[in-house]
Amino acid sequence: MDEKPVSPEPAPADYDIFLCTRELPDALTAETAALRQLCSALIGSGYRVFFPSALPAGLTDEQRAQRIVEALSGSKVMIAAGVGSENASDPVSEKLRSAFLKRAEADPSLGFIACWRDAAGGDLPADLADRELLDMSDLSFLVTLRERLSAWLKPPAAEESEPAEPDTDIRESDPGPDSPEDASPKPETAPAPERKKPFPWIWLLIGAAAAAAVLFFLIRR
Repeated sequence: MDEKPVSPEPAPADYDIFLCTRELPDALTAETAALRQLCSALIGSGYRVFFPSALPAGLTDEQRAQRIVEALSGSKVMIAAGVGSENASDPVSEKLRSAFLKRAEADPSLGFIACWRDAAGGDLPADLADRELLDMSDLSFLVTLRERLSAWLKPPAAEESEPAEPDTDIRESDPGPDSPEDASPKPETAPAPERKKPFPWIWLLIGAAAAAAVLFFLIRR
């Protein structure tokens, strides 16, 4: 059974993608399966996705509407998706697309992507018929979709692999107390040799002079 995808709920302004579809039935159909797989693939790629059909079932209509409005105003890219031309006309999703496209006209940093399956452009509403559609049944669909998303969103893998900023406060001439330089063993130095005290010649001279004086005194007596 294909379960509903679960996306971590960030703050309203932190969503990357608003996945706009018609209100999907609870029953598993080809349409619900395809759109849930699309949502799961985006979440698995690291994008933060808001998918109205994946909201908890216990929310009131007012709570659901508030969540949708907050996510709509905070998402950076809207992906409008569906399956079959019979599911193209939906008043709620058309209002959501119209509100986001008005934001995108005023803010070029916002992106809009339309992707559909089993429908021709002429069978879709006017806001989608004039746009290039990505075919969800194409084998390279997800690759193409990620390439389109990169025009507005940094790939999640690039964010994780960004190198850390170097610490510019560390100076080579002034290593800290825990730096590897202090931890490395220093070569032992031999102690300086002791300086020998000079032989006391002066005391010998004084002693010899005293002895000569005593001898001279004894001889004269």
